[in-house]
Amino acid sequence: NILLQRGHATTALAAPGQRRKRPRGVGSNVTSDVVINATEMRRAPKTVRIPCTIRDFRHDHPDFYLPGEGPPGRSFGHVKGCVKQQLGPDRKPVFHENGTCFNSSASFAQWYNDAPGVNIHDNFTMEFLPNEFGGLTYDNPAFFPFDGKAWGSETFEHNYWFTMEMHVDFVYVPGSTFAFKGDDDVWVFVNGSLVMDLGGVHTPLDGAVSLDDLNLIAGEKATLDFFFAERQPVLSTFKIDMRLRLDDTPLPMPERTCMIWGDPHVNVFDSVDPDGDAIGASVVNIYGHGNYWVVRSRDISIQGQYNATQWSIDGQSATRAIAIGGSFMKGHTLIIEAMDGQMTWDGQAILQEFPSSFMAEDIVSAHYHELQEPIDKAETHRPIHGLDLDLPFGVRVRVNRWAKHLDVLIAMRPQVGGQDGHCGNLNLDASDDTLELISDRMNLRVSAQDSLFPVASLDTADVTEKSIADCAPE
Repeated sequence: NILLQRGHATTALAAPGQRRKRPRGVGSNVTSDVVINATEMRRAPKTVRIPCTIRDFRHDHPDFYLPGEGPPGRSFGHVKGCVKQQLGPDRKPVFHENGTCFNSSASFAQWYNDAPGVNIHDNFTMEFLPNEFGGLTYDNPAFFPFDGKAWGSETFEHNYWFTMEMHVDFVYVPGSTFAFKGDDDVWVFVNGSLVMDLGGVHTPLDGAVSLDDLNLIAGEKATLDFFFAERQPVLSTFKIDMRLRLDDTPLPMPERTCMIWGDPHVNVFDSVDPDGDAIGASVVNIYGHGNYWVVRSRDISIQGQYNATQWSIDGQSATRAIAIGGSFMKGHTLIIEAMDGQMTWDGQAILQEFPSSFMAEDIVSAHYHELQEPIDKAETHRPIHGLDLDLPFGVRVRVNRWAKHLDVLIAMRPQVGGQDGHCGNLNLDASDDTLELISDRMNLRVSAQDSLFPVASLDTADVTEKSIADCAPE
């Protein structure tokens, strides 16, 4: 298990190692002792191979250099502005007239175009491996794809003096990033605009770009064009780290967890990193009564029913129930209430024995069993009635059922098209997940027509948060 460290509680959300074989029929209630095998919360993407084009040059090309031609020189060091801000119609960099990197526009035009007698074209496949951050990495401290071929090493240990270009299409989701470290020239374009400029002949440099800053539209396709050159026979280091959703590949995004406990308080998805470490926690409190959006996306609907109990302070609410629906549930609705209520699947009671399991088609695998540790460490009552849900889209939910309220953990990845709600927008930035900012983006209260609960909440009182100033003087 990976522990999720939070200011209020420390707990572990166990993921089933695999989906259990379901009994025949649409659904079943099976009484059993359930053991859940814990696996890593983050599921790494598979190895991804991306085709690239490389071109080998001779050392006497006017834009390439021998060791004796080292700095100072017009192209040495980190030199920006060598190419224009926009790609040309051929999806290649455009020579900048005022730049100082190249001999001429004609010489630069040969870098990323075939020029018989000047360069030799070849294909190269870059193999990206999963990294610990839920993304992909290609790392080669001795990047010499032309060793032993093309123009040869020209008396040097390796075949230097070459260029490389890579073109990928991706679907933008919040949290997408691209980073490079190496030498020499590197230019990166997103949707044809320059976003990283590491021009010049230089020792290894770092560059990184957060695609969240580029005004891209979540869920829509975008392009990334990468251009590289090795221009002198000294070093050739090359490392790309990227977190992009490429076509036909799993979503290489970190899984995040939202915790709901107490009044209810919520640690939003962006409050912790994939390992559960705090990264600037944002706690969002809602004390009003009624039905609220916990998670709302194009496909996923998770709603919370917040109302007061006899233990509430000044009428503040508690999480009395959650409802899960939306297209990812294929039209079905799962409702979990506190111990004074029940759990239902499309209005029919399920999981009436403890422990027990419920499975329906390929939609839900539910296991109701005793847990060793509560979500809220302040809870000392035993046994802990825990419900673990394995849902489509890799969504996993753990619920602690108490006499009058629920504590809830929701683990998921950012959704295509975006998401929002009491758990925040999962854009890997906790700073925009305050109650005020979330309320500016959406109406947190669930309308009657959108409600997954069978009976509309008649109690919709607004309850204000108390501060130290509201306390009576001693």
